[in-house]
Amino acid sequence: MKKSNVRSDFDLPEVEEWLRDYRNFEKRPEASMLNLERMKVLVEHFGHPERFCPCFHVAGSKGKGTIATSVAAILTEAGKKVGIYTSPHILHFTERVRSGDGPFEQKIYHSALEELKAGMKELIQSGALDKSLVTWYEVVTTYAMLVFRRAGVDYAVYEVGMGGRLDATNVILPAAIGMGLIELEHTEFLGDTIEKIAFEKAGVFKEKVPITSVPQVIGARTVFAKKAREKHAKIEYVPASTGNYFQIDQEVARRMVRKVCPDVSDQLAKEALAKVSLPGRYEKVFGIDGFSNIPYLLMDGAHTEKSIFEVMKRMKVEGDGGVLVFACAKDKRVESIAKEIFGSGLFSKIYLTRPGEWKEADLPRAEKAFRMAGYEGIEAEKDYTQVIKDAFEFANKNKSPVVVLGSFYIVAEVKTVIGQS
Repeated sequence: MKKSNVRSDFDLPEVEEWLRDYRNFEKRPEASMLNLERMKVLVEHFGHPERFCPCFHVAGSKGKGTIATSVAAILTEAGKKVGIYTSPHILHFTERVRSGDGPFEQKIYHSALEELKAGMKELIQSGALDKSLVTWYEVVTTYAMLVFRRAGVDYAVYEVGMGGRLDATNVILPAAIGMGLIELEHTEFLGDTIEKIAFEKAGVFKEKVPITSVPQVIGARTVFAKKAREKHAKIEYVPASTGNYFQIDQEVARRMVRKVCPDVSDQLAKEALAKVSLPGRYEKVFGIDGFSNIPYLLMDGAHTEKSIFEVMKRMKVEGDGGVLVFACAKDKRVESIAKEIFGSGLFSKIYLTRPGEWKEADLPRAEKAFRMAGYEGIEAEKDYTQVIKDAFEFANKNKSPVVVLGSFYIVAEVKTVIGQS
């Protein structure tokens, strides 16, 4: 196996190096990081870059990335210049802040960084911001806004990082709002019921801004209805009969764009959506270097019961399965996930590990959950690089596909180890 040879135009090492001084929720989450006041100071200081152009806002527990990427794809197909902000990135920092066609020109990223650095220095020296409290995500969100303004985009698409009400992106005033599926997730920060989580997600609702949502359970719908009434906003639900979860997410995107850009035809949207693929979301890779006997590699960052269920359902339809590499963060409901995976009957061998260096994991708990679910002969090891190598060697020997689930971070590690960039 070889390490990935990363293309330099996809990476911004100087940005990532400078950002290391800020608190990072993705690596070490703390409740104190959830605060919109610092973002308000930031956008005010930089002349409200979030108001530079009309924008779209996408929240939810699942499907946010698909909806946001699909909105950007339709607008790009229609000849619009688009900026899109999503998280997390899998291999390249520019996956977070990019155009509808891929990374912006390097000079745009560099000039926006200089503007950001100068502004942050002024804010910290003046005492307007305490650097020890400012978060990595707040700074990156501001950076995305500055990049989009310097690029002169026609539209910007922002995906919520976590929750909604206190997410750094919630300083924007969007033209349309999209809502993915609501599930129990990040319960220590968002609440331990669907209703509490839906309340946090509905925090992105704005006065008279239309909302388009995937089908939701009654608890979430009740919360959404109340919040929409308070905001005098109309909410539309895509019918469950639209198709699978991916097709439903894309239909949300199509309807969002139609509300803002009615001149975009359904045919153009259909053509744009047919081209959409997202890294780490039911992503298939064929012809893996050094492993000619592995038919394909299937990767999905699914990490909740519902998302795992949807992936299993699609795998059955498409005839997928094989050797599983699974890793999830400590806060995931691994017992329910393990039961879902075992019940699918799709996997001949299970490899368990950690989702990389930064996400805290509980490997003994995960191993116990998979054994209690019914699996025997599980390989469990905290050295994720070794686990990936072992899984690929086993799959190659047995001419089996490899499936990677549980976290976008383990997807990133697999891509790095096998040389996918």
